[in-house]
Amino acid sequence: MRLLVTGATGYLGWRATVLLRERGHTVTALTRPGARDRAAARGLDIVACDAGDPAARDLVAGHEAVLHFAGIPDPARARVDPAAAVRANVGTTLNLLEGCAHHGVALVYPSSVRAALEPAPDPYAASKRLGEEACRLHTAPTAVVRLASVFGPGQVAWEGATGAIAAFVARALEGRPIVIPGAPGRTRDFLYVDDLVEGLERLLREGPWDRMLTAASGTSTPLLEAARAARDAAGTGVEIELPGGDLPPGENESYAPSSADGRLSLTARPLREAVTDYVDWLRRHPAAEGRAQA
Repeated sequence: MRLLVTGATGYLGWRATVLLRERGHTVTALTRPGARDRAAARGLDIVACDAGDPAARDLVAGHEAVLHFAGIPDPARARVDPAAAVRANVGTTLNLLEGCAHHGVALVYPSSVRAALEPAPDPYAASKRLGEEACRLHTAPTAVVRLASVFGPGQVAWEGATGAIAAFVARALEGRPIVIPGAPGRTRDFLYVDDLVEGLERLLREGPWDRMLTAASGTSTPLLEAARAARDAAGTGVEIELPGGDLPPGENESYAPSSADGRLSLTARPLREAVTDYVDWLRRHPAAEGRAQA
């Protein structure tokens, strides 16, 4: 297939670009000018263009589908600047939808399981929900995929990536205590990124379009259990600290996939196996040099 991937130097976009190219697809990797430098993405064949630039609509031509990973994936950044989150997560989506409708191309919009909650727990969830609405209201064929907590290769805490398992693994590899503020029993559905990409590839081949889907492993895991899995995979035996305390709105909640949505067809590997695979990748990553103690 001929695919356009936005946010291609970011975590999810980079991994999708690499794996889909390995599987024989022709992928145009789009990233905004001045995007953050990430070691894994150096040397990646890319096209520099902001997904919100009107010029991006013309870049859609000649492709069969767009995987739209560009945006603000970080709840903390969305809290600081909600308007920027709406521009990045909604405005770029509408811009690309216009290009898709004009050129007869489908768009996959990766959203979040947080977006299923009403009222929205934070500005990030609100911005993703508004992006979903843009897809629902538009004439272009779309698939909205609400993501659980996706982790794995490409997600590097030392380069600023967020995510519980990324933070836990980085601390364990450095030999520092893993810290879980708030309620350590709150749960997340953790999904390995390679399993997500396998499901997205199947969606691109088979559909369905114009549906709401959830990408998840199907298992809700307490953060404390995830921290233990990260520590065991790193093999460092660091302490796990539970200081408690208050967290920003939306952060101290458990998030489970909505039962009302369809499921993205995928095969999710067990959490401990996935964390071990991630640690093996991270140890080989250039950003780990001089940091991993084990």
